[in-house]
Amino acid sequence: MTEQPAQPVRRRRCYLVRHGHVDYFDASGRPLDPRNVPLSANGVAQAQALGEVLAPVHFDRAVCSDYPRTRQTLDQLLGGRAQAVEERAALREIRAGRLREIPRECLHREVAQAYQLADLPEAAFLRGESWLAFQQRVLGSFQQLLEEPGWNALLLVSHDAVNRILLAWACGAGLGALAAFEQDPACLNIVDIDMAGPQVLRACIRTLNYSAYDPGKTAIDKTVMEQVHASIDPNRLHA
Repeated sequence: MTEQPAQPVRRRRCYLVRHGHVDYFDASGRPLDPRNVPLSANGVAQAQALGEVLAPVHFDRAVCSDYPRTRQTLDQLLGGRAQAVEERAALREIRAGRLREIPRECLHREVAQAYQLADLPEAAFLRGESWLAFQQRVLGSFQQLLEEPGWNALLLVSHDAVNRILLAWACGAGLGALAAFEQDPACLNIVDIDMAGPQVLRACIRTLNYSAYDPGKTAIDKTVMEQVHASIDPNRLHA
């Protein structure tokens, strides 16, 4: 027989969303500062479409990173509801290095296949932040949320790599699984977490990478990082 936990089991639900579309390069192909880029008009429309899906849902807490694109997405999802919003710097996207420092012949492997490389020894995202340090940062912040008792339904709007870390955690996988959890702009994931007091007993992914604006993914065929790679002009980058 399975031993029953000493405390009652509490099931909590996390509505985990990636921010809507942004432009990471200007019209001339110059990389923009990813800390400050806002949602594009397309990104706003994507978030509004998901907001319609989530309109009937009550959220006890609403959390996002402190980057503009996650807060803008969260505001669209709340649709004018009077809801306190918490911004957490620990949920920022993984920090990339300088693209111009990646040799031209390495761009495809290190950009388009960035997630496939995450579990290599001493791996770093685009020669920037260490994957292991990033994983610890994200899971540490999420653990703090789990330890706080005042919620059952959490709306968490973050970033592509942040979501992948949390989804890999939910299924008991590590960095080697990140490439499998594609996260399209303004996508929704729903994760149920069973807890006995502060102890996590199990997690269940109920919804994965749902895009309200294109549920059948008819216009989405490239991965997120393939799209980033396609936006890079190597001639300008290495001029």
